[in-house]
Amino acid sequence: MIRRLQHCLGGSSNLVPLVVAHVLGGALQGTSLALLVPFLRRFLTGEPYDRWLVAVIATALLGLAVSAVASVRSYAVACYDVCGSLVRSLGHRVQQLPLGWFTSSTSARVATAVSRDTSNLSHLPSIAIPQIASMSGSASAIGVASLVLEWRVGAALLLALAPSWLCLRWLRRAVRGEYAASQDAATELGARLLEFSRLQDVLRATGAVRGRALPDGGATTWEPLEAALGEDSAAGRRARHAQGPAGQGFHAAVEAGVIVSLAVALRLLLGGTLDPAAFTALALMAVRFAEPIGMLAYYVDPLHQSDVALERIEAIMDAPALPEPERSAALRTAPGGGVDVELDHVDFGYVDGRDVLHDVSLTFPAGSVTALVGPSGSGKSTVTRLVARFWDVRAGAVHLGGADVRDLRTADLMAQVSMVFQDVYLFDTTIEENVRIGRAGATDEEVRAAADRAGLSEVVERLPDRWATRVGEGGCSLSGGERQRVAIARAFLKDSPVLLLDEVTSALDGVSESGVTRAMEELGRGRTVLVIAHRLSTIRRADRIAVLVDGSVEAVGTHDELYAAGGTYRTFWDDQSSVDRWRLGGAQD
Repeated sequence: MIRRLQHCLGGSSNLVPLVVAHVLGGALQGTSLALLVPFLRRFLTGEPYDRWLVAVIATALLGLAVSAVASVRSYAVACYDVCGSLVRSLGHRVQQLPLGWFTSSTSARVATAVSRDTSNLSHLPSIAIPQIASMSGSASAIGVASLVLEWRVGAALLLALAPSWLCLRWLRRAVRGEYAASQDAATELGARLLEFSRLQDVLRATGAVRGRALPDGGATTWEPLEAALGEDSAAGRRARHAQGPAGQGFHAAVEAGVIVSLAVALRLLLGGTLDPAAFTALALMAVRFAEPIGMLAYYVDPLHQSDVALERIEAIMDAPALPEPERSAALRTAPGGGVDVELDHVDFGYVDGRDVLHDVSLTFPAGSVTALVGPSGSGKSTVTRLVARFWDVRAGAVHLGGADVRDLRTADLMAQVSMVFQDVYLFDTTIEENVRIGRAGATDEEVRAAADRAGLSEVVERLPDRWATRVGEGGCSLSGGERQRVAIARAFLKDSPVLLLDEVTSALDGVSESGVTRAMEELGRGRTVLVIAHRLSTIRRADRIAVLVDGSVEAVGTHDELYAAGGTYRTFWDDQSSVDRWRLGGAQD
Protein backbone atom coordinates (compact mmCIF):
# COMPACT_ATOMS: atom_id res chain seq x y z
CA MET A 1 0.00 0.00 0.00
CA ILE A 2 2.90 2.35 0.76
CA ARG A 3 4.37 1.80 -2.72
CA ARG A 4 0.97 2.40 -4.30
CA LEU A 5 0.49 5.63 -2.35
CA GLN A 6 3.96 6.85 -3.36
CA HIS A 7 3.13 6.02 -6.98
CA CYS A 8 0.02 8.20 -6.78
CA LEU A 9 2.03 10.99 -5.13
CA GLY A 10 4.41 10.89 -8.08
CA GLY A 11 7.48 10.39 -5.88
CA SER A 12 6.97 13.70 -4.06
CA SER A 13 7.43 11.99 -0.70
CA ASN A 14 9.28 8.93 0.55
CA LEU A 15 7.30 7.19 3.27
CA VAL A 16 9.86 4.43 3.91
CA PRO A 17 12.11 6.52 6.24
CA LEU A 18 9.03 7.41 8.28
CA VAL A 19 8.09 3.76 8.64
CA VAL A 20 11.65 2.90 9.70
CA ALA A 21 11.64 5.73 12.25
CA HIS A 22 8.36 4.59 13.80
CA VAL A 23 9.58 0.97 13.92
CA LEU A 24 12.79 2.14 15.60
CA GLY A 25 10.85 4.20 18.14
CA GLY A 26 8.65 1.24 19.02
CA ALA A 27 11.63 -1.12 19.20
CA LEU A 28 13.46 1.21 21.62
CA GLN A 29 10.42 1.32 23.89
CA GLY A 30 10.19 -2.47 23.80
CA THR A 31 13.92 -2.74 24.53
CA SER A 32 13.49 -0.54 27.60
CA LEU A 33 11.25 -3.24 29.09
CA ALA A 34 13.92 -5.89 28.47
CA LEU A 35 16.46 -3.71 30.31
CA LEU A 36 14.27 -3.96 33.40
CA VAL A 37 15.68 -7.45 34.06
CA PRO A 38 19.27 -6.43 34.99
CA PHE A 39 17.90 -3.35 36.76
CA LEU A 40 15.46 -5.37 38.90
CA ARG A 41 18.04 -8.05 39.69
CA ARG A 42 20.41 -5.45 41.12
CA PHE A 43 17.61 -3.55 42.80
CA LEU A 44 16.27 -6.67 44.56
CA THR A 45 19.74 -7.86 45.65
CA GLY A 46 20.89 -4.42 46.79
CA GLU A 47 23.62 -4.13 44.19
CA PRO A 48 24.32 -0.78 42.44
CA TYR A 49 21.68 -0.27 39.79
CA ASP A 50 22.12 3.38 38.77
CA ARG A 51 23.58 2.66 35.35
CA TRP A 52 20.81 0.22 34.46
CA LEU A 53 18.15 2.64 35.68
CA VAL A 54 19.66 5.32 33.47
CA ALA A 55 19.74 2.84 30.57
CA VAL A 56 16.04 1.98 31.06
CA ILE A 57 14.98 5.63 31.24
CA ALA A 58 17.28 6.77 28.42
CA THR A 59 16.11 4.00 26.08
CA ALA A 60 12.45 4.74 26.80
CA LEU A 61 12.93 8.49 26.36
CA LEU A 62 14.91 7.99 23.16
CA GLY A 63 12.13 5.79 21.80
CA LEU A 64 9.53 8.42 22.69
CA ALA A 65 11.65 11.16 21.11
CA VAL A 66 12.13 9.22 17.86
CA SER A 67 8.40 8.45 17.72
CA ALA A 68 7.50 12.09 18.45
CA VAL A 69 9.75 13.46 15.71
CA ALA A 70 8.47 10.86 13.26
CA SER A 71 4.87 11.67 14.21
CA VAL A 72 5.38 15.38 13.54
CA ARG A 73 6.85 14.53 10.15
CA SER A 74 3.97 12.10 9.52
CA TYR A 75 1.40 14.83 10.05
CA ALA A 76 3.35 17.09 7.70
CA VAL A 77 3.31 14.34 5.07
CA ALA A 78 -0.43 13.87 5.60
CA CYS A 79 -1.20 17.59 5.25
CA TYR A 80 1.22 18.67 2.53
CA ASP A 81 2.14 15.55 0.58
CA VAL A 82 -1.07 13.53 0.65
CA CYS A 83 -3.69 16.29 0.80
CA GLY A 84 -1.55 18.72 -1.22
CA SER A 85 0.57 16.71 -3.63
CA LEU A 86 -2.14 14.15 -4.26
CA VAL A 87 -4.65 16.82 -5.23
CA ARG A 88 -2.02 18.44 -7.47
CA SER A 89 -1.20 15.07 -9.03
CA LEU A 90 -4.88 14.45 -9.69
CA GLY A 91 -5.26 17.92 -11.15
CA HIS A 92 -2.25 17.40 -13.42
CA ARG A 93 -3.56 14.02 -14.55
CA VAL A 94 -7.05 15.36 -15.20
CA GLN A 95 -5.54 17.96 -17.54
CA GLN A 96 -3.92 15.16 -19.56
CA LEU A 97 -7.10 13.12 -20.00
CA PRO A 98 -9.14 13.42 -23.19
CA LEU A 99 -12.15 15.71 -22.93
CA GLY A 100 -14.37 12.80 -23.91
CA TRP A 101 -13.37 11.00 -20.70
CA PHE A 102 -15.38 13.50 -18.68
CA THR A 103 -18.97 12.50 -18.06
CA SER A 104 -21.25 13.12 -15.10
CA SER A 105 -20.08 9.79 -13.68
CA THR A 106 -16.34 10.36 -14.11
CA SER A 107 -16.63 13.94 -12.90
CA ALA A 108 -18.28 12.66 -9.73
CA ARG A 109 -15.42 10.18 -9.33
CA VAL A 110 -12.90 13.00 -9.57
CA ALA A 111 -14.83 15.05 -7.00
CA THR A 112 -14.95 12.06 -4.64
CA ALA A 113 -11.24 11.37 -5.13
CA VAL A 114 -10.25 14.98 -4.43
CA SER A 115 -12.43 15.32 -1.33
CA ARG A 116 -13.27 12.09 0.48
CA ASP A 117 -10.56 9.77 -0.83
CA THR A 118 -7.66 12.14 -0.17
CA SER A 119 -9.04 12.69 3.33
CA ASN A 120 -9.15 8.94 3.94
CA LEU A 121 -5.62 8.52 2.61
CA SER A 122 -4.28 11.32 4.80
CA HIS A 123 -5.01 9.07 7.78
CA LEU A 124 -2.45 6.56 6.49
CA PRO A 125 0.76 8.55 7.18
CA SER A 126 -0.71 10.50 10.11
CA ILE A 127 -2.36 7.71 12.12
CA ALA A 128 -2.42 4.20 10.69
CA ILE A 129 1.17 3.81 9.46
CA PRO A 130 2.79 5.38 12.58
CA GLN A 131 0.71 3.27 14.94
CA ILE A 132 1.14 0.01 13.05
CA ALA A 133 4.88 0.57 12.51
CA SER A 134 5.44 1.54 16.16
CA MET A 135 3.41 -1.42 17.41
CA SER A 136 5.30 -3.78 15.10
CA GLY A 137 8.66 -2.49 16.33
CA SER A 138 7.63 -2.74 19.97
CA ALA A 139 6.13 -6.24 19.61
CA SER A 140 9.19 -7.48 17.69
CA ALA A 141 11.63 -6.17 20.31
CA ILE A 142 9.57 -7.68 23.12
CA GLY A 143 9.28 -11.02 21.34
CA VAL A 144 13.04 -11.25 20.75
CA ALA A 145 13.82 -10.16 24.32
CA SER A 146 11.40 -12.77 25.71
CA LEU A 147 13.11 -15.52 23.73
CA VAL A 148 16.52 -14.39 24.98
CA LEU A 149 15.44 -14.18 28.64
CA GLU A 150 13.46 -17.43 28.69
CA TRP A 151 12.81 -19.16 25.43
CA ARG A 152 9.83 -21.17 26.73
CA VAL A 153 7.95 -18.04 27.78
CA GLY A 154 8.88 -16.29 24.53
CA ALA A 155 7.78 -19.31 22.48
CA ALA A 156 4.40 -19.40 24.25
CA LEU A 157 3.96 -15.71 23.53
CA LEU A 158 4.92 -15.99 19.86
CA LEU A 159 2.87 -19.14 19.25
CA ALA A 160 -0.25 -17.07 19.90
CA LEU A 161 0.54 -15.11 16.74
CA ALA A 162 -0.51 -18.00 14.48
CA PRO A 163 -4.20 -18.14 15.47
CA SER A 164 -4.22 -14.34 15.84
CA TRP A 165 -2.98 -13.98 12.27
CA LEU A 166 -5.63 -16.38 10.97
CA CYS A 167 -8.37 -14.44 12.78
CA LEU A 168 -6.97 -11.17 11.42
CA ARG A 169 -7.16 -12.49 7.87
CA TRP A 170 -10.72 -13.64 8.59
CA LEU A 171 -11.53 -10.14 9.84
CA ARG A 172 -10.04 -8.54 6.72
CA ARG A 173 -12.15 -10.75 4.46
CA ALA A 174 -15.26 -9.89 6.46
CA VAL A 175 -14.55 -6.17 6.20
CA ARG A 176 -13.77 -6.39 2.48
CA GLY A 177 -16.96 -8.30 1.77
CA GLU A 178 -19.33 -5.94 3.57
CA TYR A 179 -17.61 -2.60 3.05
CA ALA A 180 -18.62 -2.28 -0.61
CA ALA A 181 -22.25 -3.06 0.20
CA SER A 182 -22.20 -0.58 3.07
CA GLN A 183 -20.72 2.13 0.84
CA ASP A 184 -23.31 1.48 -1.88
CA ALA A 185 -26.10 1.73 0.68
CA ALA A 186 -24.67 4.99 2.05
CA THR A 187 -24.40 6.42 -1.48
CA GLU A 188 -27.99 5.45 -2.25
CA LEU A 189 -29.18 7.01 1.01
CA GLY A 190 -27.36 10.24 0.19
CA ALA A 191 -28.97 10.36 -3.25
CA ARG A 192 -32.46 9.79 -1.81
CA LEU A 193 -31.92 12.44 0.88
CA LEU A 194 -30.87 14.92 -1.80
CA GLU A 195 -33.94 14.10 -3.87
CA PHE A 196 -36.18 14.36 -0.82
CA SER A 197 -34.90 17.86 -0.04
CA ARG A 198 -34.93 19.11 -3.64
CA LEU A 199 -38.32 17.72 -4.65
CA GLN A 200 -40.43 18.84 -1.72
CA ASP A 201 -42.80 20.77 -3.99
CA VAL A 202 -43.41 17.75 -6.22
CA LEU A 203 -43.72 15.31 -3.33
CA ARG A 204 -46.22 17.46 -1.47
CA ALA A 205 -48.23 18.30 -4.58
CA THR A 206 -48.60 14.63 -5.53
CA GLY A 207 -49.13 13.37 -1.99
CA ALA A 208 -46.14 11.04 -2.29
CA VAL A 209 -45.08 11.78 1.28
CA ARG A 210 -46.86 9.30 3.49
CA GLY A 211 -46.24 6.44 5.89
CA ARG A 212 -45.58 6.62 9.62
CA ALA A 213 -46.99 9.62 11.48
CA LEU A 214 -44.52 12.10 12.92
CA PRO A 215 -44.74 13.20 16.58
CA ASP A 216 -46.15 16.60 15.61
CA GLY A 217 -48.88 14.98 13.52
CA GLY A 218 -47.46 16.30 10.25
CA ALA A 219 -46.49 14.53 7.04
CA THR A 220 -44.59 11.32 7.43
CA THR A 221 -41.93 10.03 5.11
CA TRP A 222 -41.19 9.09 1.53
CA GLU A 223 -41.13 5.44 0.59
CA PRO A 224 -37.87 5.45 -1.45
CA LEU A 225 -36.13 7.34 1.37
CA GLU A 226 -37.52 4.91 3.93
CA ALA A 227 -36.26 1.99 1.85
CA ALA A 228 -32.80 3.56 1.55
CA LEU A 229 -32.68 4.18 5.30
CA GLY A 230 -33.65 0.58 5.94
CA GLU A 231 -31.01 -0.78 3.56
CA ASP A 232 -28.32 1.48 5.05
CA SER A 233 -29.19 0.27 8.54
CA ALA A 234 -29.28 -3.36 7.39
CA ALA A 235 -25.91 -3.02 5.65
CA GLY A 236 -24.41 -1.60 8.84
CA ARG A 237 -25.80 -4.49 10.88
CA ARG A 238 -24.48 -7.03 8.39
CA ALA A 239 -21.05 -5.44 8.53
CA ARG A 240 -21.00 -5.51 12.34
CA HIS A 241 -22.23 -9.09 12.47
CA ALA A 242 -19.66 -10.18 9.89
CA GLN A 243 -16.81 -8.54 11.80
CA GLY A 244 -17.94 -9.61 15.27
CA PRO A 245 -16.84 -13.29 15.36
CA ALA A 246 -13.53 -12.59 13.61
CA GLY A 247 -12.72 -9.65 15.89
CA GLN A 248 -13.63 -11.56 19.03
CA GLY A 249 -11.59 -14.54 17.88
CA PHE A 250 -8.57 -12.32 17.25
CA HIS A 251 -8.67 -10.73 20.70
CA ALA A 252 -9.27 -14.12 22.34
CA ALA A 253 -6.20 -15.58 20.61
CA VAL A 254 -4.01 -12.67 21.74
CA GLU A 255 -5.26 -12.87 25.32
CA ALA A 256 -4.82 -16.65 25.34
CA GLY A 257 -1.19 -16.18 24.34
CA VAL A 258 -0.63 -13.81 27.26
CA ILE A 259 -2.31 -16.18 29.71
CA VAL A 260 -0.30 -19.19 28.50
CA SER A 261 3.00 -17.27 28.62
CA LEU A 262 2.24 -16.02 32.16
CA ALA A 263 1.34 -19.55 33.23
CA VAL A 264 4.63 -20.88 31.84
CA ALA A 265 6.56 -18.07 33.54
CA LEU A 266 4.80 -18.70 36.86
CA ARG A 267 5.53 -22.44 36.69
CA LEU A 268 9.20 -21.71 36.00
CA LEU A 269 9.26 -19.23 38.89
CA LEU A 270 7.74 -21.74 41.31
CA GLY A 271 10.12 -24.40 40.06
CA GLY A 272 13.08 -22.18 40.79
CA THR A 273 14.16 -21.94 37.17
CA LEU A 274 13.17 -18.27 36.85
CA ASP A 275 14.17 -15.55 39.29
CA PRO A 276 11.64 -12.92 40.47
CA ALA A 277 13.29 -10.10 38.50
CA ALA A 278 13.03 -12.00 35.21
CA PHE A 279 9.45 -13.08 36.03
CA THR A 280 8.41 -9.48 36.70
CA ALA A 281 10.00 -8.23 33.48
CA LEU A 282 8.51 -11.09 31.42
CA ALA A 283 5.05 -10.45 32.89
CA LEU A 284 5.30 -6.77 31.95
CA MET A 285 6.55 -7.66 28.48
CA ALA A 286 3.73 -10.18 27.93
CA VAL A 287 1.10 -7.57 28.76
CA ARG A 288 2.91 -4.94 26.69
CA PHE A 289 3.21 -7.43 23.81
CA ALA A 290 -0.55 -8.05 23.77
CA GLU A 291 -1.45 -4.36 23.72
CA PRO A 292 -0.05 -3.43 20.27
CA ILE A 293 -0.98 -6.77 18.73
CA GLY A 294 -4.56 -6.40 19.95
CA MET A 295 -4.77 -2.88 18.51
CA LEU A 296 -4.16 -4.19 14.98
CA ALA A 297 -7.80 -5.22 14.70
CA TYR A 298 -8.91 -1.60 15.00
CA TYR A 299 -6.93 -0.64 11.90
CA VAL A 300 -8.39 -3.27 9.58
CA ASP A 301 -11.38 -1.14 8.60
CA PRO A 302 -9.42 2.14 8.11
CA LEU A 303 -6.81 0.28 6.08
CA HIS A 304 -9.49 -1.20 3.85
CA GLN A 305 -11.08 2.23 3.37
CA SER A 306 -7.67 3.57 2.38
CA ASP A 307 -7.20 0.65 -0.01
CA VAL A 308 -10.54 1.39 -1.69
CA ALA A 309 -9.65 5.09 -1.87
CA LEU A 310 -6.33 4.19 -3.49
CA GLU A 311 -8.10 2.02 -6.05
CA ARG A 312 -10.38 4.90 -7.03
CA ILE A 313 -7.49 7.35 -7.29
CA GLU A 314 -5.37 4.84 -9.23
CA ALA A 315 -8.24 4.39 -11.69
CA ILE A 316 -8.01 8.11 -12.47
CA MET A 317 -4.21 8.28 -12.44
CA ASP A 318 -3.95 5.23 -14.73
CA ALA A 319 -6.67 6.33 -17.17
CA PRO A 320 -5.12 6.50 -20.64
CA ALA A 321 -4.20 10.02 -21.67
CA LEU A 322 -4.18 11.22 -25.24
CA PRO A 323 -0.64 11.01 -26.62
CA GLU A 324 0.87 14.39 -27.42
CA PRO A 325 3.77 15.28 -29.70
CA GLU A 326 6.74 17.15 -28.31
CA ARG A 327 6.11 19.91 -30.82
CA SER A 328 2.99 20.81 -32.78
CA ALA A 329 2.89 20.47 -36.55
CA ALA A 330 2.68 23.66 -38.59
CA LEU A 331 -0.79 24.81 -39.65
CA ARG A 332 -1.58 25.88 -43.20
CA THR A 333 -3.54 29.12 -43.47
CA ALA A 334 -6.12 29.34 -46.25
CA PRO A 335 -5.58 32.00 -48.98
CA GLY A 336 -8.34 34.21 -47.59
CA GLY A 337 -7.29 33.63 -43.99
CA GLY A 338 -8.49 31.11 -41.45
CA VAL A 339 -8.03 27.35 -41.52
CA ASP A 340 -9.81 24.46 -43.22
CA VAL A 341 -11.19 21.52 -41.25
CA GLU A 342 -11.39 18.06 -42.78
CA LEU A 343 -12.55 14.62 -41.72
CA ASP A 344 -10.80 12.02 -43.88
CA HIS A 345 -12.47 8.57 -43.95
CA VAL A 346 -13.13 8.66 -40.20
CA ASP A 347 -14.37 5.67 -38.23
CA PHE A 348 -15.14 6.16 -34.55
CA GLY A 349 -16.99 4.41 -31.74
CA TYR A 350 -17.36 5.05 -28.03
CA VAL A 351 -17.40 1.31 -27.32
CA ASP A 352 -15.15 -1.23 -29.00
CA GLY A 353 -16.92 -2.96 -31.84
CA ARG A 354 -19.73 -0.37 -32.13
CA ASP A 355 -18.92 2.45 -34.54
CA VAL A 356 -20.82 5.73 -34.28
CA LEU A 357 -19.23 7.16 -37.43
CA HIS A 358 -18.56 5.05 -40.53
CA ASP A 359 -16.13 6.23 -43.21
CA VAL A 360 -17.07 9.89 -42.75
CA SER A 361 -15.34 12.33 -45.10
CA LEU A 362 -16.25 16.01 -44.80
CA THR A 363 -14.49 19.24 -45.68
CA PHE A 364 -15.27 22.53 -43.96
CA PRO A 365 -13.64 25.36 -45.96
CA ALA A 366 -12.05 28.25 -44.10
CA GLY A 367 -14.48 31.09 -43.41
CA SER A 368 -17.58 29.04 -44.27
CA VAL A 369 -20.61 28.01 -42.21
CA THR A 370 -21.56 24.34 -42.42
CA ALA A 371 -24.76 23.08 -40.82
CA LEU A 372 -24.81 19.48 -39.60
CA VAL A 373 -28.31 18.03 -39.97
CA GLY A 374 -29.68 14.62 -39.11
CA PRO A 375 -31.80 12.63 -36.67
CA SER A 376 -30.77 12.09 -33.06
CA GLY A 377 -27.89 9.65 -32.77
CA SER A 378 -26.66 10.25 -36.31
CA GLY A 379 -23.24 11.47 -35.11
CA LYS A 380 -23.54 15.27 -35.38
CA SER A 381 -22.19 16.02 -31.89
CA THR A 382 -19.51 13.38 -32.34
CA VAL A 383 -18.17 15.16 -35.44
CA THR A 384 -17.74 18.47 -33.59
CA ARG A 385 -16.09 16.79 -30.62
CA LEU A 386 -13.64 14.88 -32.80
CA VAL A 387 -12.54 18.20 -34.31
CA ALA A 388 -11.75 19.37 -30.76
CA ARG A 389 -10.09 15.98 -30.11
CA PHE A 390 -12.31 14.91 -27.26
CA TRP A 391 -11.29 11.44 -28.46
CA ASP A 392 -9.00 9.98 -31.11
CA VAL A 393 -10.53 8.43 -34.19
CA ARG A 394 -10.37 4.68 -34.68
CA ALA A 395 -9.52 5.00 -38.37
CA GLY A 396 -8.88 7.87 -40.73
CA ALA A 397 -7.85 11.34 -39.58
CA VAL A 398 -9.15 14.76 -38.59
CA HIS A 399 -7.18 17.63 -40.11
CA LEU A 400 -7.11 21.25 -39.02
CA GLY A 401 -5.17 23.62 -41.22
CA GLY A 402 -3.72 20.60 -43.02
CA ALA A 403 -2.31 19.09 -39.81
CA ASP A 404 -3.61 15.96 -38.14
CA VAL A 405 -5.08 17.03 -34.79
CA ARG A 406 -3.06 14.19 -33.23
CA ASP A 407 0.08 16.07 -34.28
CA LEU A 408 -0.96 19.17 -32.34
CA ARG A 409 -0.38 19.73 -28.66
CA THR A 410 -3.61 20.15 -26.73
CA ALA A 411 -2.90 23.78 -25.87
CA ASP A 412 -2.17 24.60 -29.51
CA LEU A 413 -5.29 22.80 -30.75
CA MET A 414 -7.51 24.49 -28.17
CA ALA A 415 -6.10 27.87 -29.21
CA GLN A 416 -7.55 27.24 -32.69
CA VAL A 417 -11.02 26.13 -31.57
CA SER A 418 -13.86 27.79 -29.66
CA MET A 419 -16.94 25.86 -28.54
CA VAL A 420 -20.40 27.15 -27.65
CA PHE A 421 -22.83 24.40 -26.71
CA GLN A 422 -26.32 24.36 -25.22
CA ASP A 423 -25.18 23.40 -21.72
CA VAL A 424 -23.07 26.32 -20.54
CA TYR A 425 -21.37 25.90 -17.18
CA LEU A 426 -20.35 29.03 -15.31
CA PHE A 427 -18.07 29.03 -12.29
CA ASP A 428 -19.20 30.41 -8.96
CA THR A 429 -17.25 33.62 -9.34
CA THR A 430 -17.86 37.04 -10.87
CA ILE A 431 -19.32 37.41 -14.33
CA GLU A 432 -16.11 39.19 -15.38
CA GLU A 433 -13.94 36.25 -14.38
CA ASN A 434 -16.28 33.87 -16.19
CA VAL A 435 -15.77 35.82 -19.41
CA ARG A 436 -12.03 36.12 -18.84
CA ILE A 437 -11.76 32.31 -18.90
CA GLY A 438 -11.82 32.72 -22.69
CA ARG A 439 -8.33 34.26 -22.51
CA ALA A 440 -6.71 34.53 -19.10
CA GLY A 441 -4.38 37.40 -20.00
CA ALA A 442 -7.06 39.63 -21.50
CA THR A 443 -7.23 43.25 -20.37
CA ASP A 444 -10.36 44.79 -18.87
CA GLU A 445 -10.92 46.70 -22.11
CA GLU A 446 -10.77 43.48 -24.15
CA VAL A 447 -13.24 41.78 -21.81
CA ARG A 448 -15.65 44.72 -22.11
CA ALA A 449 -15.30 44.74 -25.91
CA ALA A 450 -16.08 41.01 -26.13
CA ALA A 451 -19.09 41.52 -23.87
CA ASP A 452 -20.37 44.35 -26.08
CA ARG A 453 -20.15 42.18 -29.20
CA ALA A 454 -21.94 39.32 -27.41
CA GLY A 455 -24.74 41.56 -26.15
CA LEU A 456 -23.66 40.83 -22.59
CA SER A 457 -23.02 44.41 -21.49
CA GLU A 458 -26.75 45.17 -21.31
CA VAL A 459 -27.14 42.14 -19.02
CA VAL A 460 -24.29 43.31 -16.80
CA GLU A 461 -25.90 46.74 -16.39
CA ARG A 462 -28.95 45.09 -14.83
CA LEU A 463 -26.93 43.13 -12.27
CA PRO A 464 -26.64 44.46 -8.69
CA ASP A 465 -22.82 44.59 -8.63
CA ARG A 466 -22.29 44.95 -12.37
CA TRP A 467 -19.11 43.09 -13.41
CA ALA A 468 -18.37 42.07 -9.81
CA THR A 469 -21.65 40.13 -9.52
CA ARG A 470 -21.16 36.48 -8.59
CA VAL A 471 -23.21 34.21 -10.84
CA GLY A 472 -23.61 31.29 -8.43
CA GLU A 473 -22.78 27.64 -8.96
CA GLY A 474 -23.26 26.76 -12.61
CA GLY A 475 -24.48 30.33 -13.28
CA CYS A 476 -27.75 29.69 -11.44
CA SER A 477 -28.41 33.42 -10.93
CA LEU A 478 -28.53 34.00 -14.71
CA SER A 479 -31.12 32.92 -17.25
CA GLY A 480 -30.36 30.47 -20.03
CA GLY A 481 -30.00 33.25 -22.59
CA GLU A 482 -27.71 35.24 -20.30
CA ARG A 483 -25.46 32.22 -19.75
CA GLN A 484 -25.28 31.72 -23.51
CA ARG A 485 -24.14 35.32 -23.94
CA VAL A 486 -21.35 34.72 -21.43
CA ALA A 487 -20.25 31.70 -23.49
CA ILE A 488 -20.35 33.75 -26.69
CA ALA A 489 -18.36 36.54 -25.02
CA ARG A 490 -15.74 33.95 -24.07
CA ALA A 491 -15.53 32.89 -27.71
CA PHE A 492 -15.19 36.52 -28.87
CA LEU A 493 -12.41 37.02 -26.34
CA LYS A 494 -10.62 33.84 -27.40
CA ASP A 495 -10.87 34.84 -31.09
CA SER A 496 -10.17 31.36 -32.50
CA PRO A 497 -10.42 30.69 -36.26
CA VAL A 498 -12.65 27.60 -35.81
CA LEU A 499 -16.03 27.76 -34.08
CA LEU A 500 -18.06 24.72 -33.02
CA LEU A 501 -21.72 25.42 -32.23
CA ASP A 502 -24.47 23.19 -30.95
CA GLU A 503 -27.24 25.58 -31.92
CA VAL A 504 -27.87 27.22 -28.60
CA THR A 505 -31.17 28.97 -29.29
CA SER A 506 -33.43 25.93 -29.57
CA ALA A 507 -34.35 26.01 -25.86
CA LEU A 508 -34.58 29.82 -25.46
CA ASP A 509 -37.57 32.14 -25.47
CA GLY A 510 -38.15 34.49 -28.39
CA VAL A 511 -36.50 37.56 -26.87
CA SER A 512 -33.42 35.66 -25.71
CA GLU A 513 -33.21 33.81 -29.03
CA SER A 514 -33.16 37.03 -31.02
CA GLY A 515 -30.29 38.52 -29.00
CA VAL A 516 -28.24 35.33 -28.93
CA THR A 517 -28.77 34.73 -32.66
CA ARG A 518 -27.44 38.19 -33.52
CA ALA A 519 -24.40 37.60 -31.31
CA MET A 520 -23.75 34.21 -32.93
CA GLU A 521 -23.95 35.68 -36.41
CA GLU A 522 -21.43 38.34 -35.42
CA LEU A 523 -19.20 35.70 -33.83
CA GLY A 524 -19.23 33.48 -36.92
CA ARG A 525 -18.05 36.12 -39.39
CA GLY A 526 -14.70 35.20 -40.92
CA ARG A 527 -14.46 31.90 -39.03
CA THR A 528 -14.81 28.27 -39.99
CA VAL A 529 -18.12 27.39 -38.35
CA LEU A 530 -19.57 23.93 -37.72
CA VAL A 531 -23.08 24.25 -36.33
CA ILE A 532 -25.39 21.45 -35.23
CA ALA A 533 -28.57 22.94 -36.68
CA HIS A 534 -32.08 22.55 -35.28
CA ARG A 535 -33.83 25.66 -36.59
CA LEU A 536 -34.79 26.14 -40.24
CA SER A 537 -33.49 29.71 -40.20
CA THR A 538 -30.03 28.50 -39.20
CA ILE A 539 -30.02 25.88 -41.93
CA ARG A 540 -31.00 28.39 -44.62
CA ARG A 541 -28.20 30.78 -43.58
CA ALA A 542 -25.50 28.09 -43.81
CA ASP A 543 -23.15 28.04 -46.80
CA ARG A 544 -23.26 24.25 -46.92
CA ILE A 545 -25.34 21.55 -45.29
CA ALA A 546 -24.10 18.05 -44.39
CA VAL A 547 -26.75 15.40 -43.77
CA LEU A 548 -25.73 12.57 -41.43
CA VAL A 549 -27.75 9.38 -41.08
CA ASP A 550 -26.71 6.46 -38.85
CA GLY A 551 -23.14 7.71 -38.62
CA SER A 552 -22.60 8.16 -42.37
CA VAL A 553 -22.72 11.17 -44.67
CA GLU A 554 -25.79 10.88 -46.86
CA ALA A 555 -25.44 14.17 -48.74
CA VAL A 556 -23.65 17.52 -48.78
CA GLY A 557 -24.84 20.65 -50.56
CA THR A 558 -26.90 23.81 -50.34
CA HIS A 559 -30.51 23.88 -49.21
CA ASP A 560 -31.88 24.09 -52.74
CA GLU A 561 -29.68 21.24 -53.97
CA LEU A 562 -30.53 18.92 -51.09
CA TYR A 563 -34.25 19.70 -51.12
CA ALA A 564 -34.46 19.06 -54.84
CA ALA A 565 -32.67 15.72 -54.42
CA GLY A 566 -35.27 14.51 -51.91
CA GLY A 567 -34.22 11.92 -49.35
CA THR A 568 -33.65 12.45 -45.65
CA TYR A 569 -33.06 16.20 -45.91
CA ARG A 570 -36.33 16.89 -47.70
CA THR A 571 -38.23 14.80 -45.15
CA PHE A 572 -36.49 16.61 -42.31
CA TRP A 573 -37.24 20.03 -43.81
CA ASP A 574 -40.91 19.24 -44.44
CA ASP A 575 -41.34 17.86 -40.92
CA GLN A 576 -39.70 20.90 -39.34
CA SER A 577 -41.78 23.24 -41.50
CA SER A 578 -44.95 21.49 -40.36
CA VAL A 579 -43.91 21.88 -36.74
CA ASP A 580 -43.18 25.58 -37.24
CA ARG A 581 -46.57 26.13 -38.92
CA TRP A 582 -48.26 24.33 -36.03
CA ARG A 583 -46.49 26.58 -33.53
CA LEU A 584 -47.46 29.66 -35.51
CA GLY A 585 -51.09 28.55 -35.72
CA GLY A 586 -51.17 27.82 -32.00
CA ALA A 587 -49.75 31.25 -31.27
CA GLN A 588 -52.40 32.92 -33.45
CA ASP A 589 -55.22 31.02 -31.81
